Amino acid sequence: MSAALFLAIPEPKETRLQTAFKFYEYCSKAMISLPTPTLLNARTNYHQLSSCFKLNVDDDLRSIYHNIENMAQISKFWGWIGVYLWNIRSKWAAIRWVYWAAGWVNPWVKVINDTAIAVNQLWARAWAISVTLDMWHRDIYDFLDLQTETWDIRRKAFDIFPAVSIPDIFLKRVENNEDWTLFDPKEVNDVTGRVLQDHFSSEFEAFYIECENNPKLKLKEVVSAKDLFKKFLKSTVETWMPYVFYRDTVNNLNPNKHAWNIYSSQLCTEICQNTSASKFVEETLEDWKICIKYTPGDSVVCNLASINVAKVNTPDDIEKVTPYVMKILDNVIDLNFYPIKEAELTAKKYRSVWVWYLWLAEYLAVNKLAYDSESARRVVDKMMEKFALEIFKSSCDLAKTRWKYELFDWSEYSKWIIIWKDKAWFKANSENYSEWENLIDDIQKNGLRFAYHIAPAPNTSTAWVVWTTAAMLPIYKKYFVETNAVAPSVVVAPNLNSENFWYYKEYVNMNMNDVIDMMSIVYKWIDQSASFEWIVNPQKVSPKELYEYYIKAHKQGIKTVYYV
Repeated sequence: MSAALFLAIPEPKETRLQTAFKFYEYCSKAMISLPTPTLLNARTNYHQLSSCFKLNVDDDLRSIYHNIENMAQISKFWGWIGVYLWNIRSKWAAIRWVYWAAGWVNPWVKVINDTAIAVNQLWARAWAISVTLDMWHRDIYDFLDLQTETWDIRRKAFDIFPAVSIPDIFLKRVENNEDWTLFDPKEVNDVTGRVLQDHFSSEFEAFYIECENNPKLKLKEVVSAKDLFKKFLKSTVETWMPYVFYRDTVNNLNPNKHAWNIYSSQLCTEICQNTSASKFVEETLEDWKICIKYTPGDSVVCNLASINVAKVNTPDDIEKVTPYVMKILDNVIDLNFYPIKEAELTAKKYRSVWVWYLWLAEYLAVNKLAYDSESARRVVDKMMEKFALEIFKSSCDLAKTRWKYELFDWSEYSKWIIIWKDKAWFKANSENYSEWENLIDDIQKNGLRFAYHIAPAPNTSTAWVVWTTAAMLPIYKKYFVETNAVAPSVVVAPNLNSENFWYYKEYVNMNMNDVIDMMSIVYKWIDQSASFEWIVNPQKVSPKELYEYYIKAHKQGIKTVYYV
């Protein structure tokens, strides 16, 4: 109740208490679930309500240490972090035009790793930082060895969560058994005057090939694309990481590509939003005060809430609950205590939110639908479409009363497109065509309140609070013991009985191809990504099959892969 009262503070005075009671009703009945930081910090002096943050690091000492300080402040106030590292020059790169002078990425990862350990979160929430590097960076082989148990221990970072960014052209070359070229980011920028990572899809491919053929680039290295992918698979099998970010798929479907680019996801891999690095300007002495100035970049803030699919699945319930989820998230943006100013600027410019779904496995089993069946996929398709429709309706309705987000003009939304679908697509593919048509017209008149909307997250601890299955994935097993830093917890599939026993599909015994097929349906109706954890039995699955899962996922529009 106290959290609901706090979250209703920005509401109009005449409806504030009524709205607070609705927040309380839907949360207490587990129809809406709030994330850990919101539950912990609402009503406190340091009301940091966001779960995750996402940063870009530029290639200079000021930027690196500025971001490390930002990571410390975020971690102090219960935030998890994703960091993009491509900009950092590679081993033996030039410093002030002197070649063979630079270190490499891994030492900076170690500093980030140790910062996360040093700055705890009052032991209320475990710290966590993910770092992302592109597959064409010259340090990628060292990066893939960050957590393996071979090589020099001083080059390791065992407490960090590594991720790799993969372009389409790399997978083409893997499939065709062709060469792959690794580059130093600073040298490419110095020689060509362009930034390789700022290009995507066909533009990236053309520029990448141009760099391969550029004789002025001294530091490029040619390797086998297939051998590099084998190295990636070996690391995955040994350490269940790195995560995967399919960068071209993400940016092709970015609804705000007019504003900038998406370079990585955050810790749980579902957040895909524009980021950019803050730039150091100057350090001056003014009236006996030292003033350090930066031009702020975009640092993403993850404002989250979940809808319980097991309890909110009929059209009436979805229409009733969704507007309150969106009001909660809109209020979080204005109420939030931001640990760093870049995050506050980005949050208020984009007003991005993330609606999660969870409890799908329970919903399907209770309704006697096997997760890996075609009938389950049809049901999920219709339900996810209804959720998306009501979420965007709510965003538009809030824009009418509270104004649209600052960057709406020139976005894909302003071009009659939602989740990369136009009126013609809905007319050909949706039973709800007239509703989508009216909504698209309404958006043109009034805009949207939020720049990004939907991103199913892992939800593990949240699911424990209301005792159901997490995320959009099958349950691990019908019965198992979950171990963590506090104490073992016995987990039993919710509402398990003799009638639904065989409909509760256990992830540990499923074919990954079936799970990829289901998640492909979910992806039709989300504008970011989803936390997609894979469970693979190495006694039954060959390396070839694991490789094929990654190719299949990419071809079916999956944007990110979480733990394996």
